[in-house]
Amino acid sequence: MKLTKTSDGYVVKVPDEVVASLGLHDGDDVQFARSGVVVIPVSEEQRELALEDMKRLARPFPADYKFDREEANAR
Repeated sequence: MKLTKTSDGYVVKVPDEVVASLGLHDGDDVQFARSGVVVIPVSEEQRELALEDMKRLARPFPADYKFDREEANAR
């Protein structure tokens, strides 16, 4: 990506594959936010496989488990 200064602000040039993976079109309004998260585009098949893996690896909570928001926020 490349940042370019214009008379009324800045322009960020984004690669075509990133624009396509985000479903953006010419003229769309976008917002940027600072984040430590990296977005990696995946196919629908890869997404479904990942969801199946998460379901297979999931473990249920014990029957007597109760989340206490006050206790969690007190830490």
